[in-house]
Amino acid sequence: MCKLGLTLGLASFALLGGCGGGGSGGGTVTVAPGGTPTPTSSTPTPTPAGGGLNTGEIKPTPDATFIAATMEMTTSAGTSSTLTGGTTGGSTSNRSTVLDTPGFTASYSSTTGYRLADAASNVSFGPAQLTSDTTATDKFYPTVLFTNPATSTVDYLALYRELVTTSSILGSGSATPKFGGIGGWQHTIMDPGSHRTRLDYFAFGPVTPLTAMPRSGVVKFTLMGSGNYAGDTDLWFTTHADTVTVDFSAGTISGMITAGGHNFYTGGFGGLYGLTLAGTITGNAVTGPTGSSVAVASGQFHLLFVGPNADELIVTYAGQDGRGSYVGSSVGVRNPYLP
Repeated sequence: MCKLGLTLGLASFALLGGCGGGGSGGGTVTVAPGGTPTPTSSTPTPTPAGGGLNTGEIKPTPDATFIAATMEMTTSAGTSSTLTGGTTGGSTSNRSTVLDTPGFTASYSSTTGYRLADAASNVSFGPAQLTSDTTATDKFYPTVLFTNPATSTVDYLALYRELVTTSSILGSGSATPKFGGIGGWQHTIMDPGSHRTRLDYFAFGPVTPLTAMPRSGVVKFTLMGSGNYAGDTDLWFTTHADTVTVDFSAGTISGMITAGGHNFYTGGFGGLYGLTLAGTITGNAVTGPTGSSVAVASGQFHLLFVGPNADELIVTYAGQDGRGSYVGSSVGVRNPYLP
């Protein structure tokens, strides 16, 4: 059995692909923005004295609430290449999605790291599992990555640090989340010839108290996130940056997610799908169906306001559009430069 771990520079979520046929063998590659692969080191990033984590992601506070969505599928692939960071001739099957991941729980300790669990498995990611931290060096896609391999399974945890820079008639500036964070947990069972993969995309933050929710004003948030999209012969890692408008006076939200990304099986880049988000605020949350211009599409989203005064928002979503299935998580920041 041959293993190929793919760490995408676009957002650095590792997705394990099978390899077979006459490929060049297994290995771990990093595809940098622009598609240039460079080998990764097997040596974990040094940890600070005392064994704690000194990584640059937004870290969950003790009072953080986690939400998660899941896509499960069987993946198989043909020839692998460490030169392209992809696997040709791949396929996915037996796909399913769920908005609220059954049994999902998560916690964080500055000393021991992250512990994640759902109804199927649980795993810890601490200093010994830290693979890379690009939050200080990557201007566009800073990510903290953990890897936890076992005999018949492998787990990855990627935590994304988002940043938006906007220039308009209202001015220019940058913003990064302070309260909300997003990440992805991949659990893959290594069966010969094919793999059973579960992708839990999650978001977290201290939920805004009901008494602190704004009752007036219209605010535009820039929504940034990551996910996966899978069809029968395509498997994509996706990213997006969009706008969500919150009318606190009317108690409504409206916006969209326009996902594009990198195809693991072909190495291609492109736009993939568009979803609309709309609904009524109940307390500090919004849940509802994702909209689409595709008649057979169906999906759901879950939105929570986080921060002392609805400073930010977090979103998870999952569904299908007739061609494939999607899952992802996002964080939104107030953006005063959106006209």
